[in-house]
Formats: sequence, C-alpha cells, structure tokens
Amino acid sequence: MPEQDGRRQGASLGELVRAAREGAGMSVEQVSAATRIRSALVRDLERGVTATSGGDVYARGHLRAIARATGADPAPLLDAHAREAGAPPPAPVQETEPLLGQRAGSLHLPRPAAPERRTPRWGLAGVAAATVLVGLLAVGTVLAPDDGTADALGTPSPPPSPSTAPPAATVPPDITASVPPQSGAALRLRVIGGQSWVNVEAAGGDVLFEGVLPDGTARDFADPAALSITVGNAGAVSLLCGGVDSPAGEDGQVRRFTCAPGGLAPA
Repeated sequence: MPEQDGRRQGASLGELVRAAREGAGMSVEQVSAATRIRSALVRDLERGVTATSGGDVYARGHLRAIARATGADPAPLLDAHAREAGAPPPAPVQETEPLLGQRAGSLHLPRPAAPERRTPRWGLAGVAAATVLVGLLAVGTVLAPDDGTADALGTPSPPPSPSTAPPAATVPPDITASVPPQSGAALRLRVIGGQSWVNVEAAGGDVLFEGVLPDGTARDFADPAALSITVGNAGAVSLLCGGVDSPAGEDGQVRRFTCAPGGLAPA
C-alpha cells in the first residue's frame, strides 16, 4: 500500500480504512476474520461510521486492530477519528508497558459513607412518661370511693409510686441506621464487537464459568467476597462492577481483574 495514500492531508476516516484494506489486498471478510471484528462493523468504519462500534474506546480498538491486520500505521486512522469526532487525538500506546503492570487498586472506588446514626431522645421520652404517670395518679385520687366499698372489698392497694412504675418505652433509633451496608461483589460481563474466551471464579476458587462467549452476550455473576475474571480478547469485553462500566482493554489482549464490593481492579 503506498504510504502517501494512508497519510494524505484531509483524507476522511472511511477513506483511510478502505485504503489500508485495499493496500493489503484483503477483502472485508478477510479483515473480519483476522481481527474478529464483524464484517458489518468493518464496512461501517469504511463509511466513516463509528457509532455502531459501541463507543469511542471500542472504535479506537477496532481501528488499531485493522491497522495491525493490514500492516498500516494506526496513527493516521486514530487522528482522523479524533478529528471527525471532535475530540483530541489519543495519547500513543506504550507497547513496552503492558496494562497488566498497572498498580492494583487503580480502579478502586470509594465505599459510600455509612448513614448517620441519630441519638435517641431519651430525655424527651422520660419527660413524656412522667407526665402520663402523674395524670393517672391524679385521676385515681379523684375517682377513689369514700362510701365504705373499699373496706368491704378489702383495703385497696396504694397506687404505685414513681419508683415502682414500669420503665418508659424505649424510643428506637432512626430506622436507616439499622440497615446494614450492602456487601458482596456483583459483576455484569458483556461481549460487544466480537467474541472472547472468559473465565470467572468465585473467591473460594470455584469456577463459575469458562468458555467462549459470542458477540452480544451478557452474563451476571455474584460472590459474597470477590470474583476473579480473565478475558482472552479484552477489546470485546465490558465489565460492570461497583456501579461503573469499564472496557477490559484492547483487541487481542489477555487481561485479569478482581471484582470486589468496592469496585473493579486489575489483578
């Protein structure tokens, strides 16, 4: 493929993608088989359409994969995509530092603050109980019989003194304070724009799933402690953990993650 065809000034994204494929002497189906990107998505990229790729991250991953399969330089493709999408061009990828070397916990999410506990108002409860008790004593004194009926039935017991009165009802604390915080790891794994081998294990080592998931698949997993995830084609996988949806990586990458109650982190 002539170098000037892929780098001519002002060429559109679709023209550059098509020039890369034709320069390598490949058909759309051959590019799809080499990159594991659906033929429909390759044709959309040759028309300059990136919306069907599932997002900006996936579109850039598809462009890099097509460049590798055709032997083209990915920089003009990425620059054209950034120019047409109205976004700054992406930083160059450092191939010598794999993503697996990132410090664990870089995707850690802060835990939500515990709900505020409200102190029960014991003073107000005690005052209310004492007021009710005094009112009952006053009513009993006014209605006590004085015609000898009490003598015929026996000497009535004296009214209970404040010291022997039943304790005031306990005011329960705020109901939101008694709700335990949510625990456990929950993961939704989606495969978009290709297929990928996936392995998901529970914290105890039990294998929850292992196999190849096709394009368009969504699977849910949960564990009280944590989940271990390994993907064989990170560019086609999206991981939703801790309320945050994150792409797993680039096409063809093998990546490992841990999904905990606090969020997703590379393993």
